[in-house]
Amino acid sequence: MIQLSFHGALSTVGASAVLVDTGVEKILLDYGTKVREVPPQFPIPIQGKPDAILLSHSHLDHSGGISLFQANGQGCPIYAINVTKPLTELLLLDSVKISHEEGVSLPFSKRDVNETIKNFVSVPYRQKMKLRKTTFTFFDAGHIPGSAMILLNLNGKNLLYTGDLKTTDTRLLKRADLELPRIDYLIMESTYADREHPDRKSQEKELIKIIDETLAVDGHCLIAGFAVGRLQEILLVLDKHGIDYPVYLDGMAKKATTIINQHKQLLKEPSSLDRALKKVEYVGSQRSRKRALKQPSVILTTSGMLNGGPVVWYLKKLYSDRRSSLVLTGWQLEDTPGKILLETGRFITKEVDLEVKMLVKRLDFSAHAGRSELFEFVEKLNPEKVFCIHGDHTEEFASELKEKGFDAVAPLANNRVFNL
Repeated sequence: MIQLSFHGALSTVGASAVLVDTGVEKILLDYGTKVREVPPQFPIPIQGKPDAILLSHSHLDHSGGISLFQANGQGCPIYAINVTKPLTELLLLDSVKISHEEGVSLPFSKRDVNETIKNFVSVPYRQKMKLRKTTFTFFDAGHIPGSAMILLNLNGKNLLYTGDLKTTDTRLLKRADLELPRIDYLIMESTYADREHPDRKSQEKELIKIIDETLAVDGHCLIAGFAVGRLQEILLVLDKHGIDYPVYLDGMAKKATTIINQHKQLLKEPSSLDRALKKVEYVGSQRSRKRALKQPSVILTTSGMLNGGPVVWYLKKLYSDRRSSLVLTGWQLEDTPGKILLETGRFITKEVDLEVKMLVKRLDFSAHAGRSELFEFVEKLNPEKVFCIHGDHTEEFASELKEKGFDAVAPLANNRVFNL
């Protein structure tokens, strides 16, 4: 008998973790954190040492807790697409650094992270791999470079774990690989199950309009985004529309861009980042940061929700400049400085409370499938059973799938163990 136990992402986004117990081996699908909680929240602990962790991608809501096993003397092989290893290392080390700065104690150390990274085993897309009893295959999820849907063959039944999923092309990546075998059990992300994304071309057009209008009055356009995936996408949008103005890249996105470009075979167009980066200057010091503000410019930087990183420095300099603009390129979680700014017009952190006179606009460059795309994905696969996780409206999503004739359930804290 196969047992599925859901340890995180239960009616919420974050702390993804699913344990597959075959009776012979314990296979963990992701082990992330709720990164916006202080201190970060980890999944419900699992009993015993996993035989393997299959990691869907590097974002901390999927990878942020994997070093707990090393810290507890339970380190194990971690299978992932090759670029996921250096990206995960970058993000985990940054989480340790931020925790120290915030005076928060994480249950693992920098040393634990370094040892964890040694456990990574590189897996190519579409190549069947075997543990003791179970075979597994990684398929491109189209979410960020290296993201994967993970297929497990369990006693002749196929289980697919989507991780995070994007079923349409972006500038950076091709859509998810939809040429899949028969799927019996589907563990489905539900991030945008309750809403659609606006047309991507309209968002690009709006971004370019804001940049043009800002530069026309000698202002600065500050673009805040996530370091892994999002700011590289924005770079390609700018390049596609013709960069003829100073563009600067600041924050952790610099290292992430370098790592991603070292694995350019994963990109939709392998040379796309090379082409865009010819027109971009990396900000490497306080001096170059100040130089970026000496002339009208576009500055891409972290963090995406304004809760740290170089964007804070720029906002302190530009908040009262009506000629300048701030573009938020991703979803803003409740109680983050980005969300508060959109709601109140004020940039509020522990250190500052500023009335922002800049134009502030949130655009949607999401790397997740929207509502209709999620339904289309389930209908295409037509699985025997669907488990809806990683969303704020998983129960509603499951109910709607039931109305369409699917056997669907949203695992909850009091109903999270299932026998297959």
